Amino acid sequence: MYARTATGIAALAVLLGAGTATSAPGYDIAVNTRAVIAGDHTVTTSGTYRCTGSSGLSPVFVTASVRQGSLSISGDSQEAVCDGELHDWQLKARGFRDFHLEPGAATVQGHLVQIRPRSGLIPIETNFLAAAEQQVELVPQG
Repeated sequence: MYARTATGIAALAVLLGAGTATSAPGYDIAVNTRAVIAGDHTVTTSGTYRCTGSSGLSPVFVTASVRQGSLSISGDSQEAVCDGELHDWQLKARGFRDFHLEPGAATVQGHLVQIRPRSGLIPIETNFLAAAEQQVELVPQG
């Protein structure tokens, strides 16, 4: 349950534009220049990341948002493996109702976000460890 809640909070923080981060030492993320858009408007973004030093109580998540014009969408996130090695990531995002993206130019922002428990009114804290922004081409799935 904690992981599902943490994943939702990480995705929400990215969608709401919780700020631009620079890479902390030992953390890096990159976004591929091509993303795939399916017939149902689901967008699949991808890239690579590297991180070190995550623990069970303070997991690190890979999150991404896709912006086209004034519309920005965010979707899945995945827990990162923080072993210092380079890993691939792939995430899906989908608009809702009439709010969806189309094939063409877009911008993808990828983030490594650490979720840490804390005391107080808001029981968790998000820490942006790395960010990347990339102009991409949304290409139809084929």
